[in-house]
Amino acid sequence: MAVRRISRGGLLVVLYALAGWTQTQPADANPCLLPQQQAMASPPAAIQPVQPQESGARALPVAQNQQLSKHEKFKVFVQYTYSPYTFAGAGFNAGLAQATGGWHSYGGGMEGYGKRYGASLADTESGAFFGAFLFPVLLHEDPRYIRSTSHKMVPRAEYALSRVFVTHDEHGDKKPNFSLTLAAFASSALANAYYPRENRGAGDTAARAANGLLSTGEMNLLREFFPDIVRKFRKREPKSLQKLEQNPRVEKIEEMMLGPTAPPPCPPAKSPPPPPTDNH
Repeated sequence: MAVRRISRGGLLVVLYALAGWTQTQPADANPCLLPQQQAMASPPAAIQPVQPQESGARALPVAQNQQLSKHEKFKVFVQYTYSPYTFAGAGFNAGLAQATGGWHSYGGGMEGYGKRYGASLADTESGAFFGAFLFPVLLHEDPRYIRSTSHKMVPRAEYALSRVFVTHDEHGDKKPNFSLTLAAFASSALANAYYPRENRGAGDTAARAANGLLSTGEMNLLREFFPDIVRKFRKREPKSLQKLEQNPRVEKIEEMMLGPTAPPPCPPAKSPPPPPTDNH
């Protein structure tokens, strides 16, 4: 258990260091504006906003496709299920558990690792089902992560961590993230059906739920800063590699790794008025 906590702490330190390294980069431009409009709308560096401003609902008029239907929320859940991060994360957690003696009853060797891998994957998949589909549908909440538009590292990090407890409803209004909290406890309770006997019970269930919420906070930090980190690295890459990374398939893999995020909704474009007709 101590090794897992040290590993998590090291991951957070590395992510914070990378995030601070990327702060020389400008924040993402508003995709709803033309380049000329973006240049006019950019505030001077001295008056950049300090507090995070959400790039989703209420920052712009809510577009029609911002409100997810039940079918669209199910797609969000499916996107989690086949994400490479889901399988890689389960493999890492299983290896770490075996190295630290977790789930001792599963034994050692490849058989023990396989059991641990199955349990880790079941944890992730059940959490995605409850947190990205079932409870968001029942509670009318948006399961996606909306990136901050702040230019400062600390407010962005605070914002990312706060999304564990704050979300939006289907109309774009803020509300407590009941879906994620309930999903953490529901997934942890379900794990009692396949975990070893010594790892079951109310205390273990609560500990697993807390670890699940902590993992979500870590993932939110990655979702918040990963595009900036990638942009920083790509400036130093050979052009051949940059061209490869612009391939739609590679971009799709990156999207799958990070999970679903909500881009700023663009208001519907107004059609220009018809030209006046000459009655003479």
